[in-house]
Amino acid sequence: MSTQTSFTDQLLAQNQAVWQAMQQHPFVTDIEQGKLDASVFNQYLVFEGDFVATAIQIFSYAVIKAPSMTHQRRLIGVLDALANEQIAYFERVMQKRGVSAEAYLRSTPDVYRFSQGMLRVAETGSYAEILTLMFGAEWMYYQWCKRVSQAEIRDADVKDWVVMHAERTFIEQASWLKAELDTLAATLNDLQRAQLSALYAQVLQWEIDFHSAAYFN
Repeated sequence: MSTQTSFTDQLLAQNQAVWQAMQQHPFVTDIEQGKLDASVFNQYLVFEGDFVATAIQIFSYAVIKAPSMTHQRRLIGVLDALANEQIAYFERVMQKRGVSAEAYLRSTPDVYRFSQGMLRVAETGSYAEILTLMFGAEWMYYQWCKRVSQAEIRDADVKDWVVMHAERTFIEQASWLKAELDTLAATLNDLQRAQLSALYAQVLQWEIDFHSAAYFN
């Protein structure tokens, strides 16, 4: 007896080219091979630190649009982790590395397109679209960080960042987004699911461009 492929697994299958492009992005492979330049990681810290603040806004829209208090409680937990763990990581590691945001680019067209594109969808889109945004970002991070965390990473700050996205708390969050999107997709029609697939592909491309921008500091 065959089992039906989940919606999120269909998303992955339908968008394998862009998925693999992110999994093999130079930022990822440079970390994996011990070749990531410190200046690239420093620039990434500035871009990503700013985006985490944007992610707080995105998840806030998810709280507003969530279908029940149970969902809202879960999302509030995500907000707490972003505000009190991830933001704290950036504050701590940037101070340790002597990274002043003012000395680096704060944005580029690709970084702006990523952060504002995500935020615009969260503002105007549905709960399902917000889940697709964050599933696209977080499942992608979990997958490459799980792989790369097995490599020898000499820069302790880079290692901490990778491990943060490969440990149980983050895996559970990414898995919850995956399961939640699968459940919701079962209530949607074919056109709505196709629109989510297109959005998912867009998110992955935004991620590729965002990470590429760290190399042009």
